[in-house]
Amino acid sequence: MDAAQKLDNSSTMIRLLLILVWCFMLLCPVSSLYGQINDANSLNDHKRDNYSFIVGGHYYGNSSNKTGIPANTIVANLGVFNDSEIDFQMVVGDVFLDIKNDYKRYTETFFSRLQKPLFIAVGNHDVSDKFFEDNIGPTCFSFNYGGDVHIVLNTEKDDGSIIDEQLTVLRKGCSSEANNIFIYSHRPIWFEENPEMKDIFKNNSRSKFGVNYQSEVEPILKLIPKNRNVYWFSGSLGGSAPASFFYHSEDNIHFIQTAIRGLKRDAVLKVSSIKGEIKFSTISLTDEELDELESFNLEFWRSAHPKEDFNPRLIKMYVLNAVFHRFFWYGFMSAMVIVLAFLYWKRRKRNYKKLNG
Repeated sequence: MDAAQKLDNSSTMIRLLLILVWCFMLLCPVSSLYGQINDANSLNDHKRDNYSFIVGGHYYGNSSNKTGIPANTIVANLGVFNDSEIDFQMVVGDVFLDIKNDYKRYTETFFSRLQKPLFIAVGNHDVSDKFFEDNIGPTCFSFNYGGDVHIVLNTEKDDGSIIDEQLTVLRKGCSSEANNIFIYSHRPIWFEENPEMKDIFKNNSRSKFGVNYQSEVEPILKLIPKNRNVYWFSGSLGGSAPASFFYHSEDNIHFIQTAIRGLKRDAVLKVSSIKGEIKFSTISLTDEELDELESFNLEFWRSAHPKEDFNPRLIKMYVLNAVFHRFFWYGFMSAMVIVLAFLYWKRRKRNYKKLNG
């Protein structure tokens, strides 16, 4: 065999080896942030009887955290997120304090150290122009896993209302034959029109002009057969939250909130799907003993936020707050423009009559 033939054979072997390596990479994708975050295809159509995932929220902790990295309780518990029993991680918003400034450091100190896929339902701190979409991925999508469907919504769009493409994604996911339906959003839009939950989440992110939950979203959920469960996770608990969890159930629809604040009570939730049955485990990030998720219910939250009787002495404060709020002046200026336009029109009409009298 001459040298040219040997060289040709070597080139053929190298090409075959490269093809084998490429096929192996396709069949066995690396489980890291890159190519996984918001990448539904990496988890699509996995038929598994049992799987588990972590749900957490508000990873930057509190506004005093100026480090540009997640709260210390998150960084110190990578073992929780990389546990071999965990398939992926869901974060229900406010991952960053300021996404444009913090993204690089998050990538270096947190994302690059994760061994499992991570998905985000964006919060108000996670959106800045198109930065999230350009650097991470879409903000509304769904994927199937283990016989369940997972739907991620962006409640920072359209003042929290779920419309257009997002309503289509929600309707399609809820009409599937999945065992369980998991929905993720930062804002708990399901509480805003519910008088039973009024004043439960103080100072949390909410709409300015109302949402379409009762008119368009809830009817979709109500059509789901009672033998299939819906779990809606959100991550905007408000600054005065008494715990890292909230749980409320209405028939087969379960509403859950979870968020950390860089405090002793910081915790995340482990969700296990075992042959279609869902089990919750509360996981403290500071080795605190925690009650089961269902104990953090409306009664628990009401006891932490007792209803306040109306105090007439506060009328002056309410009036001043209203008058000095920017929305009051938006309305005032809009009304003035309309009045002035009307007066101008009346004067023009009067002058026209005089000229053509």
